[in-house]
Amino acid sequence: MPDPAILSGTGTGKLVVVDPYSSGSALARRAKELYGLDSIAVLTSQTLPTALLATYPAEDFVAELRYTDVLTTARALEALCGGRPGHLICGSEPGVEAYDQLAAHWGMRPNTGSSQARRDKFLMQERLRDAGVRYIPHHLAEDIESAVEWCAASGLDEYVVKPVKSFATDGVFFCSSPDEVRAACEKLFGRDDIAGELITQVLVQERMVGTEFVVDSVSLDGSAFVVNMFRYAKETVAGNPVYRAMSSVDVGDYPGIVLYVEQVLEALGIENGPAHSELILTEDGPVLIETGARMHGGLGPRLVEESSSHSVIDLTLASRVAPDEFDRLTQAQPSLWRGVIECFLSAQTGGVVVANRVWEVCRELDSYLFDTCGQVPGDHIEKTTDLITSCGRVVLAHADPGVLERDLERVLEMDRRGTLVEVVPGA
Repeated sequence: MPDPAILSGTGTGKLVVVDPYSSGSALARRAKELYGLDSIAVLTSQTLPTALLATYPAEDFVAELRYTDVLTTARALEALCGGRPGHLICGSEPGVEAYDQLAAHWGMRPNTGSSQARRDKFLMQERLRDAGVRYIPHHLAEDIESAVEWCAASGLDEYVVKPVKSFATDGVFFCSSPDEVRAACEKLFGRDDIAGELITQVLVQERMVGTEFVVDSVSLDGSAFVVNMFRYAKETVAGNPVYRAMSSVDVGDYPGIVLYVEQVLEALGIENGPAHSELILTEDGPVLIETGARMHGGLGPRLVEESSSHSVIDLTLASRVAPDEFDRLTQAQPSLWRGVIECFLSAQTGGVVVANRVWEVCRELDSYLFDTCGQVPGDHIEKTTDLITSCGRVVLAHADPGVLERDLERVLEMDRRGTLVEVVPGA
C-alpha cells in the first residue's frame, strides 16, 4: 500500500470503490478521465471466484484496503484521504452491504431501509410484499424437510430453489416436483455460495412463466432513471438456468416495466446510485426475480455504450460525484441507435481445449463486434452450468434487427455443435 504522503490531493479528491470487480472495474479509470479523481479500492472478500477476482484492475487505484468492520475501515480510509473521502460507490454485488454501512456512517447519500434486503433474496421479496408491490410466492427454508413440505403443500407445478444471496445464477435450480426440490437442497445446504459464505438457508419460490428482462437504472435522491433494458434467452441444463443471449430493447416500448421497477426501487430503499433488476414479464404483468444495488455486471455497461444514447457507467459516477451533471444527462429519455446482442457460449462438457475458432468464424458475420473467448489449445474449461462457467461471449451489433437475429442463430447453432470451441472431455 502506498504511503499516505504520496496520495495526491485532499480528501474531496478521492473516490472509494467498494469491490471494483466485474463491470465495477471500469469505475476508477472513468472517474479519472471525467473528474480527475484518484480512487481507493475497498475489498470485502478473499473467497470470490478466481474469474471474478481477476477483473480487479489494481493498477487503476492509488491504494487498497481490506474491509473489516465499518468503523475500522472508515478510520483507515480517512487516514489515507486526510479526512472523509469525497465520494463513495459500490462496484459489485459482494460489496453492497459494506458500501451501505460506509455510506450511512459518513452520511454520503445512503440508501435507506434494510441493507440486508438488498442482498438477501428472501428479505427482498418480503419487502415487496410489505410495500404492496407484486412479488413471487416464496418460502425460507433452513432445512431440507421445510423446503419439501412447503412445495408439497403449495399446489404449484414448478419451483425455483437458490441460496438467499445467490448471484450470477450460482446455485439456482428449476424443479418440477418436491423430489427435485429435495435433490436441489441436498446440493446446496452445507456448501459455500459464490461469495464464500456457508449456505444455511435457501429460498424456495414459484417458478414464474414469461419473458425475462433485465433493467438498469440509476437514482438520485429518490428519483430513478431507467437507462436501458435487455431481454434474456436461457436454457435449462440439468435443472440449472444457463444464459444463451441478452438482446437490447428500447426502454420506451415497456412503460409498465419502468413503472414497476420504480416501485421496486422505492420498496427496497434504493434512492441513490445504480440498480440492476431482473424480472419476468408474465401475463399478469412484471414481477421481480431480484435487484442488485450496483451496476449490471459483466459486459452489460459496455453493451449499453455500444447501443444507447446514455451510459450506465457515466450516470453511475455522476449520481455519486456530480449531481448537477446527473440532472443534465437525464433530461432526455434513453434511445437505441442500434441493437446489440450478447451471445453466451456454453461448453457441453468439461475438458481440454483443442481448437478455438471463435474469432476466425464469427468475424465474418455482418454484425460481429467483438468476443471474449481467449482460450488456447491446452487450456482446461469447465462444463457450463451457470453464468460464471460460460466459456465466453460473442457480441453482435447492428442497426437492422433482422441481421442481428440471423447472426445470433448462427452463433448459437455453431456453439451447440461444438465447432467454435472444440473440447476433448476429461482432465
